[in-house]
Amino acid sequence: MSYNLGKLLIKNKKFTKALNIFQNKLINNPNDLRANFQIGKIYYELNDLNKSIKFFQKCDEIQPNTPNVLFNLALALQSTGKVKDAKEKYLNLISINPMDVKSYYGLYTLDIKNITPELFKNLENLVQQNNISLYEKSLINFIFSKIKKKEKLIKDEIKFLDLSHKQCAEANLFLNNQSDFYYKKIISNHFNKIYFRDNFKSLTGFNDLNHLFIIGLPRSGSTLVETIITHNSNEIVSVGEFHAINTSILYQIGKTIFSKDFDSSNYKFEINKKIFQQDLIEKYGNFEKKIFLDKSLENFFNIEIILKFFPNSKFIHTYRDFKDVTIGIYQKMLPELSWVHNIKDIINYMSLYNKTIKYFKKKYPKKIIDVNLNQLTNNKKFEVKKILNFCEIEFKDNYLDFDKNEKLFNKTNSFLQVRNKIKNYEDKKYHPYYYLLDI
Repeated sequence: MSYNLGKLLIKNKKFTKALNIFQNKLINNPNDLRANFQIGKIYYELNDLNKSIKFFQKCDEIQPNTPNVLFNLALALQSTGKVKDAKEKYLNLISINPMDVKSYYGLYTLDIKNITPELFKNLENLVQQNNISLYEKSLINFIFSKIKKKEKLIKDEIKFLDLSHKQCAEANLFLNNQSDFYYKKIISNHFNKIYFRDNFKSLTGFNDLNHLFIIGLPRSGSTLVETIITHNSNEIVSVGEFHAINTSILYQIGKTIFSKDFDSSNYKFEINKKIFQQDLIEKYGNFEKKIFLDKSLENFFNIEIILKFFPNSKFIHTYRDFKDVTIGIYQKMLPELSWVHNIKDIINYMSLYNKTIKYFKKKYPKKIIDVNLNQLTNNKKFEVKKILNFCEIEFKDNYLDFDKNEKLFNKTNSFLQVRNKIKNYEDKKYHPYYYLLDI
């Protein structure tokens, strides 16, 4: 079987099948660089980061200082909290190629202090060049915004942040337009009137467990809640921001809704249950046969679909102050989301979110628990008990000892928070930015 087929399977989240292909490659040649690299990527996607690191390190032994290998190794290291090792890899990458913008950004994510005056000057020169991509320029301007924030120069911070978001949006214009269309015209209008066809045989052991879904908006405490749950239960495996439901939906309806002659006014949102279940089996079947925790936040749109296939599921809805979450989202680099690149779009998306979550909370009150980030951080024990009780997890005295749990990981912007103590909510953190909301 070919490398291209294996890579296609990875793209479609069929990791077990892809793993078989590349493992077979290693039988004949244990030092096959491409096979070792792809296996490292697969284990990264499966959240088995120690194995991922092992295979990327093997690649580095086979062919030292290969940029793509070093970058993926750095990502895996930082996700497990190995900040010093990740920093070393990013610096090595920059020494190999001073134009490697992603590695400058990687250094920033570890600590803004890593952007030394010398590196800052490199970035100033880089951003003026025509031979770097628009997306790379967006990363540089985002770093500049954070440097200005550190210097408490808010107007300059916002100037660079605005530019970064504009460039990031334009760099992914086609996919962003598709995503916007789906959220604004399709799912937001059909989440409560989805049609299911073709009966399917419910599979024992697949959909009869109390699977958990964290839903809501970014920057609302979802990573903290994920950490609390996985730290306190060995029976639950986090699949992170897996997006299995959304990708399975688009697998069925994407060709229709993104076609040139599509008429949204007469559209009937229809899911073939048999095909959908098989797709979910392949995706979630990649992980250990335990209760899974999915932190794909957009699943508040998909509650009806999820309960059709996982009727015992529960949903933890994390939220925080409207103004704070709006600014918090805008101040982050979230290139995979189409609606985060200006304040107006964020507010519009939040309007869709509020309408949707209000509907489902009324329809399924026993299936959804609200977790307010302010209350969680300021009244830790009570709120953690509430979450664990809802999830049917035993409360233990070491319920907050995240720093002692070496199994925890996080692959998002919040990776540094995983092993930190919970800080109290900063009520005035975003006050200087509230003027941005006057639109």
